[in-house]
Amino acid sequence: MLVVRALYGLKSSGAAFRALLAETLYNLNYRPTKADLNVWLRPVVKPDGFEYYELVLCYGDDVLCMSHNAMKTMKGVQRSFKLKDDKIEEPDTCCQR
Repeated sequence: MLVVRALYGLKSSGAAFRALLAETLYNLNYRPTKADLNVWLRPVVKPDGFEYYELVLCYGDDVLCMSHNAMKTMKGVQRSFKLKDDKIEEPDTCCQR
């Protein structure tokens, strides 16, 4: 993500960013896991009826989504945050199943 305005040196800067990211993920119906608050998940069903959990992993200002339709989640994040080069990377087709 691009940081437009940074309040470096303030003790609450990291917490404020994390709170905004958490609000965005809550609005996308993700919930943090009990074991790690940087791992978010939500239950979904594939078009063929297979039930699974979508995962979003957060580390600082990096976000990784693992899902059958990860673009939907990343577009949701992009509505709240400007991403670097306004780009979301799609997985290679050789890795998709």
